Amino acid sequence: MNILYIIFGEKMVYHVQAYLSILTFKKQLKADDHIFVITTHPEFYNNCGVKTITVTNETIKEWKGEKDFFWRVKIKAIEYMALHYPNDHLMYLDTDTILYGSLNTLKTRLNEGCGMMHLNEGHPSKMKTKTLKMWKKIEGHTYGGITLGKQHDMYNAGVVAIPKEKLTEVSSLALTLCDGMLADDAERIVIEQYSLSIALYEKTNLKVAEDLIGHYWGNKPEWEAMAYELIANSYMKGQTVDETVKSLDVAQLCKTPVYIYHSNTAMRLRKIVSKLFKDKDYQYLKLG
Repeated sequence: MNILYIIFGEKMVYHVQAYLSILTFKKQLKADDHIFVITTHPEFYNNCGVKTITVTNETIKEWKGEKDFFWRVKIKAIEYMALHYPNDHLMYLDTDTILYGSLNTLKTRLNEGCGMMHLNEGHPSKMKTKTLKMWKKIEGHTYGGITLGKQHDMYNAGVVAIPKEKLTEVSSLALTLCDGMLADDAERIVIEQYSLSIALYEKTNLKVAEDLIGHYWGNKPEWEAMAYELIANSYMKGQTVDETVKSLDVAQLCKTPVYIYHSNTAMRLRKIVSKLFKDKDYQYLKLG
């Protein structure tokens, strides 16, 4: 089984998130499992025990396509893996994920022909704002022989797992769907996510993975702080990756919520207060 992350740019927080995610998977990897990171900065992964695939800004531009849609890159990365590693199951992951359930269960589902995404978010016709606008633009349209209808729910693409027998079909159909929606000038909000949802629904027995993989998009500050502390602790102790993996307590991590509702009113009040009472009197060290 191949596990895939894509991380571009030098913003360290995404690489730190990926490191934590990689460690949780390494606790359960077998000899025939491999982790790949498609990145512009492979040097960040020299000590992670993963396989890196270096891409340039020119490659990213090409993967964005004629419509310059950044998230089309996710589908192109999956297509790349389908072309180069067609004989292995593939699971793409956003960096802000962890494995907290059984990897063997994930593999069993893939062996049974199930595709997986993180969770079912419902049908876009029942959603609000931009997602609903996207749906109104493409409702009933046909792309790659698939007519979009009420059977096509939107799944969260923080996890995209594809059985090896369907890798080529799913990646090809998802790309066709994505490009078709872009050509029809659909709202550029979750086009790649919906394209992958439809492709997996049509080509596999689509299941959710939320019972096995955590996705902490709704509480990133706390999880990122834990990831930074883990890396610092590992570095200060001079641990190897294997030693860090062994010491990682996933059950302890799971005591931190993956989602917290923040009151819009409270956030607006904080913004008002911060504008009224701005920080001042900055003092710096004087060199020389």
